[in-house]
Amino acid sequence: MRYVAAIIALSAFCLLAFSKTQQDTLKVDVNLVNVFVTVKDAAGNFVPDLHRDDFRVYDDNELQKIDVFETQEQVGSAIGVLMDTSGSMVDILPFMRTGISDFSRTMRKSDEFFVVAFGTTARLVHRSSQSQRHLDDSLKGMRAYGTSAMYDGLVYAIDKVDTSDLPRKAVIVFTDGNDNGSKADYTNVVHEAQQSGSLLYFVAIGSRVLIDTRTIESLSDLTAGRTFYVAKGDAIAPVLDQIRTDLAHQYYLGYYISRRPGTHHIRVEIPGRDLRIRAKTGYVSE
Repeated sequence: MRYVAAIIALSAFCLLAFSKTQQDTLKVDVNLVNVFVTVKDAAGNFVPDLHRDDFRVYDDNELQKIDVFETQEQVGSAIGVLMDTSGSMVDILPFMRTGISDFSRTMRKSDEFFVVAFGTTARLVHRSSQSQRHLDDSLKGMRAYGTSAMYDGLVYAIDKVDTSDLPRKAVIVFTDGNDNGSKADYTNVVHEAQQSGSLLYFVAIGSRVLIDTRTIESLSDLTAGRTFYVAKGDAIAPVLDQIRTDLAHQYYLGYYISRRPGTHHIRVEIPGRDLRIRAKTGYVSE
């Protein structure tokens, strides 16, 4: 009888071990790829009534089964605001303060929100668990000076937003796009953004002559974000409202695929309809 009991106990242990091995293998070998998609018609209006079957998603030209499909109302967001406080922003800083303070008041309680400032270095200024007064006091005490470590700031903010368990991750960047003090470079930012799936939105204030439009537009396009230009003295609130509206009309598509190290390309289509689709074009798997 003891022999039979020992056999049963050993079998149960082996079954549990096998089950755990299977789970560990799944964690290692399967990757959930998140794709946020904005869809507009020919007139530039958002298209809110699409369904899972309307979309086709290709990963390295192979059609994928859409395992996750949700609309904005069902998806939480982790949003980071990145402020350029280098010397070139001395005339712009007051407008950033007002815009960011107003924007924070509109955040949903279910979302995560933080503010990072960068000049010579990047530092965390505020997180959503802190009070509005803390944010306003922190913004009031900021001064524009020093060099611009924009790429370092972007990597820092993307890494920070990537720690969130919320599926949508976005970074709103106030900058002129110029960098003269980073250890990181453009390639590092692209890698971090593609690995995390973060949407990058740039708000450039001032004369376009002084803005590195090529850098910020390429980064926003690559991540399915957008770039906005604001003349100095114009209100920033309408631009932030556009970003909020943009996020509010996204579809969330997710699919499982075997984990393959390297860079992979994504293509999203809606067959049979004349629609404009904006989605990230790739991701990095490690």
